[in-house]
Amino acid sequence: MVSTGQSWSLRRRFTQLLLFAALVPAMLFSGVLLWQQYRAEHVSLGERTGLSASLTASSIDDFVHSRLAGVALLAQARAPGDAGWTDDLERLLDAYPGLISAVVTDADGRITAYAPTRAVATPDDDLPSVADRDYFRNPERHLRPYVSNAFRGRALGDDPLVAVSAPIVGADGFGGIVEASIHVETFVNQRGEAFRSRGYEMLLLDRRNRVIHATEGVPHGFLDTVTDSRLTLSGDVPLHMAQTRFEHGILGDGNAFVSRSRMRSGWTLVLLAPDRRLMETIGRSTIALLALLILIILGVLAATWAQLRGLAKGTGRLLDALRNFAVGAPVDPETTRRMPMELRPVAAAVGDLSERLSQAYGELNAVLDEQRRLAGSLQKVVEERDQEIAERTADLRSAVEELERIASIDALTGALNVRGFRRAVNELVEQPEYDDTPMGALIVDVDYFKAYNDRYGHPAGDTVLKRVVGVMLSLLRGPGDVLARVGGEEFAVLLRDADEEVAIEVAQRLCATVRDTAIPHADGIDGVVTISVGVAIQPSPQFMDRLLSQADEALYRAKRNGRDRAGL
Repeated sequence: MVSTGQSWSLRRRFTQLLLFAALVPAMLFSGVLLWQQYRAEHVSLGERTGLSASLTASSIDDFVHSRLAGVALLAQARAPGDAGWTDDLERLLDAYPGLISAVVTDADGRITAYAPTRAVATPDDDLPSVADRDYFRNPERHLRPYVSNAFRGRALGDDPLVAVSAPIVGADGFGGIVEASIHVETFVNQRGEAFRSRGYEMLLLDRRNRVIHATEGVPHGFLDTVTDSRLTLSGDVPLHMAQTRFEHGILGDGNAFVSRSRMRSGWTLVLLAPDRRLMETIGRSTIALLALLILIILGVLAATWAQLRGLAKGTGRLLDALRNFAVGAPVDPETTRRMPMELRPVAAAVGDLSERLSQAYGELNAVLDEQRRLAGSLQKVVEERDQEIAERTADLRSAVEELERIASIDALTGALNVRGFRRAVNELVEQPEYDDTPMGALIVDVDYFKAYNDRYGHPAGDTVLKRVVGVMLSLLRGPGDVLARVGGEEFAVLLRDADEEVAIEVAQRLCATVRDTAIPHADGIDGVVTISVGVAIQPSPQFMDRLLSQADEALYRAKRNGRDRAGL
């Protein structure tokens, strides 16, 4: 009973030591790997949020100021008291989509002309004065075009509006204003829905920190005053440069990156990126690593069971040899050969003592031969273990490299994801041999893709994205070009060593090939799926941020000009 108890004690201790030796390094490695992944995803989410806020603020500014320029040109073209304003206002509304109404006032703020004329049912004498509106008072005081704060309409309803206005200046000074109203939904709803679909929340504030627009996840409504300093912009922040911070408890009990960008109009764009997707990614990785640890435990237990079983058999044969020695019988060589390598020296020693009773010299030579044989076997085992360790190390390194490659690939389309795109951009920027290499960038967006998903379903939408990526991959010039999926239906292409002519040619071929593929799209242009492409060129990868920003602006221009086209 004592022997059995000691045997189980040794087995238990051996198992514990083996599990400790296997699990502790694996758990430490898993913890480090999870932490590194968390930090990388954390930094990537912050960068994406800042970039999105900067690009969106620039896009909204371009939209509003293009309308402001049209109003200013109309105000400069006429003198106070001129007739024929109504036709000019109608042409202004036709020329600038998004303008829902326009008026002309005299120097006292009384409306003298308006468009569209069908929108006002009251007599002209009953039209309200706009002298109390800031879009009248500011041009009157400063004689400069002006983008207003948010307000609700009153002549044509109580819609949420912003206005652009410009003074009419004659020989006698201020003679009134030309004003055009923009419905807030015309320039924020589409962007807000796009951000919501990707898990973001958007908030647009005017100069008084009052809400112009807020997505559903933000607890503020139109014209609410925002007093939370974490949402309002502080300090001297450059135009369209995002001020990004990670805030705790900003969305209820949740944490999020908050990126704020100052606009030319004096407004503030706030973009919030909750960290729940980040935690979901880390959670999936944690589950995978836990599964790997469970497999390691099972493997260690199986190996321990097999090893201890072999050791028990060898120990039994050794005891038989000792009993034979005690009664003077020779040790059976077959029994010794069937023992584990670790017990063979003991069995050989027992046999050696047995033979020494009759032939001391012969036993000594046998012991020396056995020692040399064991030394050779041990050397062979050591060499085999060293080779096995080297092979497993190489396999582990290959697995890590493969994981890094998989983490940089978009699972749906096979193109690079945002992380892979960032790595490709960093390689171009950090390698000196590319400093003087001209770079071309294409920002590609699938036209009316949300409408496609709504009509045909998301699986069909995924198939369209795969086919579009297949078309783009087939038209890339070689391994130096980079294709990445940077949004839901938005892609970025980097063309190394490409001038303007080459970039335009590639973009036009992309548009034409996607159109010729003739993927049915009832809500698309000519009934097929099309794409819009923004093109930009820079003389070096060092100007990568400017290159991508210009390409994104070119994309918005292409979309405003009718989509299904490429443009600078």
